[in-house]
Amino acid sequence: MNKSEILLICTSPRRKGTSAMLLERVRAAIGGKMIFLPQSGSLNELVSEMQQAETIIISGPCYINTYPAKLIELLETASFTGGFSGQKIYGIINGGMPYIHTHKHGLTCLELFADKNNLSWQGGFILGVGAMLDGKPLEKHMSRRKVVPAFDQFVRYITSGKQSPDSLYIDVQSPPGKLMTYLFSKLLSSMVVKRIKKYGYDPEAPNWYLSNR
Repeated sequence: MNKSEILLICTSPRRKGTSAMLLERVRAAIGGKMIFLPQSGSLNELVSEMQQAETIIISGPCYINTYPAKLIELLETASFTGGFSGQKIYGIINGGMPYIHTHKHGLTCLELFADKNNLSWQGGFILGVGAMLDGKPLEKHMSRRKVVPAFDQFVRYITSGKQSPDSLYIDVQSPPGKLMTYLFSKLLSSMVVKRIKKYGYDPEAPNWYLSNR
């Protein structure tokens, strides 16, 4: 694989978040040019770089069941522009929820984009509970004994240019039971409240949108 023809696109607004960490893990193994989509310039220029690449790897957080809107805008721009010639594309998506299905739409979106625009969909990797890492190494993941070897295998699939099977990430991430789900939801809620307070907002304040309906 020619390192100069590998394009890595991070769709997260955080340069030190989990999405960037996973992409850096890929780049450490295969090299390539990394672009942070939220801070990039013209989408048309980025589409041109995608057209010139041999392999495209996209990593991002799962917001409301899929990637951030900026990536959807990029994919729409790329679809209108056209000009792809079989480039291989892989996807990585992570989120706070421990369930695979809540993140799946992101990869499905990339697969449909590839199918309609003459790219070759090569599979992806879903990482549940990725938000809890907050950019820390994958070895800190709560299911690290299974997740780390699986993700490293995913990287090897990319290195060899082969398609990565969905079973790779499905088999290592079992949904938690009711008790764990409850405790996990409480933990995530506390993290959100802490983040809201950090930026000077009151999480108990009345919702402006609801009060002005």
